[in-house]
Amino acid sequence: MPRQSFVVDASLLHELGERLIGRPAIALGELVKNAFDADATSCRIDVGEDRIVLSDNGNGMSEDDFLAHWVRIGTTHKIDQRFSTRFERPLTGSKGIGRLSAQFLANELILDSTPVGHPTRGVHAHVDWRTAVSGKELSTVTVDWTTGSETQSYAGHSRFGTTIVLNGLKNEWDTSAIEELGNDVWMLRSPFKSSSKGANGDEFAVNIEAPAIAEARQAFDNTLNAVFSNWKARIRGTLLDGRAGGTALVTVDFREGYPEGSRKARRTQATIPLPTRDGNTTTLIDRVSFEILVFKTVGRQPGGVSVTDLRDYLGKFGNVSVYDAGFRLPYYGSKRDKVGEDWLSIAADQGRRLNQSDLLPDRLRTQNRYMQDLPAPGRIFGVVEIDTNHERRAATKARGTSKDSKVYLQIQPGRDRLHDNQAFYQLRDFVRSSLDFYANRFRLLSLEAAERSRGTEPPSKKLSRALAVLEESRTEIPAPVFRVVKRELADAVKAREAEDAAIDQRAALLAPLASAGMAALALNHEIARESRFLEDIGDQLRRLATKYSVGELVEIAKEFTQAAGRLNSLRELFAPLLSTTDKAATARLRVRAVVDQVVGAMRMLMPAVSFERSGVPESLRFPIGSLAEWNALLQNVLSNAWNAMLDSSERTVAFHGGRDARGREWLRVSDTGQGLGVSLTDSVTLFEPFERRLAINPDNRSIALGGQGLGLAIVRMIARRRGAHVAFIEPHEGFATTFEISWRGAT
Repeated sequence: MPRQSFVVDASLLHELGERLIGRPAIALGELVKNAFDADATSCRIDVGEDRIVLSDNGNGMSEDDFLAHWVRIGTTHKIDQRFSTRFERPLTGSKGIGRLSAQFLANELILDSTPVGHPTRGVHAHVDWRTAVSGKELSTVTVDWTTGSETQSYAGHSRFGTTIVLNGLKNEWDTSAIEELGNDVWMLRSPFKSSSKGANGDEFAVNIEAPAIAEARQAFDNTLNAVFSNWKARIRGTLLDGRAGGTALVTVDFREGYPEGSRKARRTQATIPLPTRDGNTTTLIDRVSFEILVFKTVGRQPGGVSVTDLRDYLGKFGNVSVYDAGFRLPYYGSKRDKVGEDWLSIAADQGRRLNQSDLLPDRLRTQNRYMQDLPAPGRIFGVVEIDTNHERRAATKARGTSKDSKVYLQIQPGRDRLHDNQAFYQLRDFVRSSLDFYANRFRLLSLEAAERSRGTEPPSKKLSRALAVLEESRTEIPAPVFRVVKRELADAVKAREAEDAAIDQRAALLAPLASAGMAALALNHEIARESRFLEDIGDQLRRLATKYSVGELVEIAKEFTQAAGRLNSLRELFAPLLSTTDKAATARLRVRAVVDQVVGAMRMLMPAVSFERSGVPESLRFPIGSLAEWNALLQNVLSNAWNAMLDSSERTVAFHGGRDARGREWLRVSDTGQGLGVSLTDSVTLFEPFERRLAINPDNRSIALGGQGLGLAIVRMIARRRGAHVAFIEPHEGFATTFEISWRGAT
């Protein structure tokens, strides 16, 4: 019977490039991985008009390496080699399709490589992919090469390494495409690890040179660091020697104040039995680690990160990604691959209103509908670290020739993703169970915080609840006792309600001030818009000054920028009122930090005033209250101090704090103004609404703050709400007036 060998058509190169690569960033990522596998410490990518040059300072290739590996497509030698020769890095390549990446990006490739220690044994090669014509055999596609590299210097001025020049680019690289490339390349390596340090202490840095992203890397790193500092909960998971019965451990850290009402940072751990689902008996994953950050994407964020920026960042890079041997698999967590976005089925379970997890052990399956607190994909950023080469070796070692040895985490050559086998499902369940555990603990802490908050309920509500409990227990209490207790409680409720009504009447006097406050908040938005407008004008003037060499425009641009800065300083006065977080009373805030913020915001309105804050201990804390409350209290105190100092030649405000022998803590604010105008005995009347005793020179009335007689009334109202006492006391030496707020200190 005649026999005929299969013939591979040359057009398969184009087909494989399209199918296996898919996107330019993935193609470049494959070439960057090759540099990493070659023990490079520096990899440089230069993007030009119609060419890309990628250079590294790795081990380079000899003639033998070139002929044995580079010209063969689909080699598996990296799987067998396991680790790199110099730094013993776990090798990332396993498909042998790096050349297809070059073909996907450009029509022509020029390669120069010089091996370490052998400067004369390098190679120079040239490939024109356009010669791969449909209808011809793949073996007819030639690679022209010669002994000896034509490149004298590689990345980092190294004499050894590899340079690949891609000419005739197939994709358009405009500004947005290059910025996107930068983001993809910088996310190749796990952001939870050093951007340059490898597992063994060796460096690996990727630099991109292109006009459109001259400072983009620094901006990317700054944004990454700012965003990462704002996490509210951190989930970490580890599994070691899973195939040998190793333990899977999950740890969740909650920051202070999260969930709302929590008084301190908390850490909780759980051991997760693997496999997590019933019916599976064998653990098919061996070594996994992951870290997931949970964010609160509402309210004011620490570090100057706006909620909009945080949401945009998490929209681009959020969810949970998978990294194989330190390099990202684009499929998982990717916004470009809609199937991969929800690989943990988070959004799907939220959509069906799941109440309990079927992945957690029975001891954690409480009945409080905790899965309602599962964080959405847009609120998390996570990295799962695996090593498919290690998983392959561990499977072979643990199970020999059994069927389990053929089931492990492995890469699909087609789409840079993992095979959908039982090992992958166990990985998915392990990571997902950690999020379910977070939701379980979040609900528990929320319930604990709610129980504590009942201690700060208004007295009338407490009394009404006590009366309701009494009615429920009526049959268990002797009738005469019940009647007496009920009568006393009912009288107490009426008295408390009458007092609440009186407070409401006083609050009605503040309605005009509230209207003015709403207008001020609207004005804050207008100030923000005008500030941005001034900054834009300043930028335009600077560009014009540079372009036409007009020095005067530089000073004008500087004035516009300074004006924008002054407007932004004024906005800080309203900042605590605009944030949901700052309006919530969840913790005892540090007095020194609040004082610093208020002083910073008021400086623009109190020129030439010297503020002394060193007398406030760093450890001193206000009673439980919101930033908005303490901010409002101190702003009113400083406004009164400013008005009192308008006619003074010396304008100084000093803050002092401390704790007395009885355990009461206090903050005192002293000024060098004209004094109270009344005796200390009568000073209590100054806290009544519309009570004004301060005489202001007519020449200074236009720069006075407030003046409606409501400031100190607001101060007393806020203090009482938080169990604090306010009063004027004997002034500190060298000052005309001293205001004191005091409260019971923490035991």
